[in-house]
Amino acid sequence: MALPLYYYFCIMDEKDIDCPKPTSKRQHKKSEKAFVWPVKATLISLVLGFVVAFGAEVALTDASIAVAVVLIVVLVLVGVLFDMMGLAVASCDPVPLRSMASRKVRGARHALWLCNNAHKVSSIFNDIVGDSIGVITGVCGAALAYELAAGLTGLARILVSVAVSALIAALTIGGKASMKGVAIRHSKRIVLSIGKFMAVFRSEKRK
Repeated sequence: MALPLYYYFCIMDEKDIDCPKPTSKRQHKKSEKAFVWPVKATLISLVLGFVVAFGAEVALTDASIAVAVVLIVVLVLVGVLFDMMGLAVASCDPVPLRSMASRKVRGARHALWLCNNAHKVSSIFNDIVGDSIGVITGVCGAALAYELAAGLTGLARILVSVAVSALIAALTIGGKASMKGVAIRHSKRIVLSIGKFMAVFRSEKRK
């Protein structure tokens, strides 16, 4: 009895009283779905990180310095690329893509889907893939530091290990920082390119 009266007075004097609004079933379902994705992302990251770290450890066993350096450079470039794509999807305006999709431009429908699911796509590109690559890069950096510091002792060994880690971090951060402006300025072109790549493997026909 008291609750209906409370909402009645809230309606009558809503300017003066900050009244809570009862949530609908649709809003409750949306909140549940919003909670499901972070859990899925966490589980995917856990499995992917374990598999990738294990694979890197196996691949780098008794590997030469040249192999470790090449692998680190490739991983840094891939990490920068995925970071740029994730930011481009998050900052892209879907309106031009919607117009292109209506004109049946190749890849536009997939690009529009990426924009409509920007929170998940950017999380996959920036967090799941980015963190997994960070794990592999760290493993490769440790292997490279071990090879370079072989035969060294004391402070020299520590300095070599720190220098390798600092160089990898600087290359990664500098590369991502240099591509953020590109991702924002050319977001539509980048997202459309991803959509065209997706169209190679999946048809754009309406269901």
